Amino acid sequence: MTLKKLFGGICCAAMAMFAVSCAQGVEDEAWTSGVSGVQLESPAADAVVFSLATDASGNEQVKVQWPVSMGAGGYEITVFNVNDIDNPEIVVDHVTVDGCSYLFPLSEDTNYEVSILSLGNEKYNNKGAATATMVPFSTMIGGVTIPAGSEIGQFITEWMTSHVAEYKAAMAADPNFEWAFDLERGAAYTLDQAADFGPIPVRLRGTQGNRPVVTLGEKGTLRPSRGLKIKNVNFDCAGMYPDSKAGHRGLISMMIDPDESLAGAQSYYCDKPIRIESCWVRELPVSLFNIDNCAWGINEFRVADCIIQLNNRLDNAWKTIICAHSGTGRYLGTDSAKWYGGIANTMILNSTIYNIWPSDTLKDTGYFIRFSNQDISKFYGSYNGCFDIKNSTLVRCVPRKDFGNNIANKTQYVITFENTNFWDCYRLQKVKRGGTYVWKNNTIWGVFNSVDSTDKQEIATEENMGFTDENIFKVLDLTQPNGGVNFTATGTISSTIGDPRWLN
Repeated sequence: MTLKKLFGGICCAAMAMFAVSCAQGVEDEAWTSGVSGVQLESPAADAVVFSLATDASGNEQVKVQWPVSMGAGGYEITVFNVNDIDNPEIVVDHVTVDGCSYLFPLSEDTNYEVSILSLGNEKYNNKGAATATMVPFSTMIGGVTIPAGSEIGQFITEWMTSHVAEYKAAMAADPNFEWAFDLERGAAYTLDQAADFGPIPVRLRGTQGNRPVVTLGEKGTLRPSRGLKIKNVNFDCAGMYPDSKAGHRGLISMMIDPDESLAGAQSYYCDKPIRIESCWVRELPVSLFNIDNCAWGINEFRVADCIIQLNNRLDNAWKTIICAHSGTGRYLGTDSAKWYGGIANTMILNSTIYNIWPSDTLKDTGYFIRFSNQDISKFYGSYNGCFDIKNSTLVRCVPRKDFGNNIANKTQYVITFENTNFWDCYRLQKVKRGGTYVWKNNTIWGVFNSVDSTDKQEIATEENMGFTDENIFKVLDLTQPNGGVNFTATGTISSTIGDPRWLN
């Protein structure tokens, strides 16, 4: 199921209700119809309609509409995110609307509850409704729940194999089709083998406020090929084999020999986003993301609101933290056939990424980010991409090696580092290859190596953030608030930027 189909069914049956004049900004006299001296009621729940809309900035919004309450002086709207049923979050806080519709931000995989209260009208001596109407609304797509305690690699691979023809037909009918695997609230799972998602965009969903924990074995990995969105899941990677001999090169490793429908002119192409959001990762000994042996072009890779704790010695070139460099250039079953690989849009947002391996014994064969080629147009069709690191904290990423390699080199490709603390990170300037650059309000501190001169002259202010061994060597504890770690900075600038969870 897709959002557009979800909305379609509920909208068509009810839109006839809104033939009455009821737009935002209408004067009282236009819709009171002479009603006076009454106790008003809030709109009936079964008459409330939801649809998708786009605001003036081009952002998708949820539009909620309701029939007029004759004689009302407006409506008070409150919207809650109730993904964590024990701790609802207010999305819209008691906004007064002078009409019969309201737009609020759209988030995927979110359960909402919308409160609509009819307000009184002193001019006509009408009292406001005694209670608000509460209407549930969800952007959750269809999926299957994996039973608690399962080994999810076999479950996912077998499910997708048995349903691939059905899902490919659904995608042909609706390009927005996605499928979801749900993990139970607070449950424990294992991942001992590759979870192959096939040529379908997939979501792996946990629960906000009580995330499930997936413990990886030696060969555990997540293998997408047409997009993967992971949200509200914690991963314990201490049991992963720290070498590509195990059959993986990352927590997320692109499929080897994927469906031939994904073959482009110069590489396979993943046109749907790969995102990891609101997740924690513990003791990861390999890449966070890796295209593995095949030549792959990726439309989008995003990390948002995450804590990623690495235990990565960087002793292998394929252990680069975000690696879009192919090992063999495998394409259509043949090694060394294609060498194009990269990511059109890379985003690190509101996150902490830190490596607990001591700097003095780290190797210098891995980067933070690496592409096969600077020419992302070979798989993407243009250079209109980005590499953003914003409002984040990066620790020991990487202290002995160039920060980036083979990054896109045309002015259409925009690199933005903003409000970010870089601790023991070396040669950020190696991402500079001819693109357009925005460096704004960053700090950097050298430990193993002194800060590169270009880094401190152009990209970031040299400042000691005050991190100690207690911060930088602590293994993430998945049972504690913020994983039991603390990267609150103490510098003049650094204390005001970085991952928002560390700000006072």
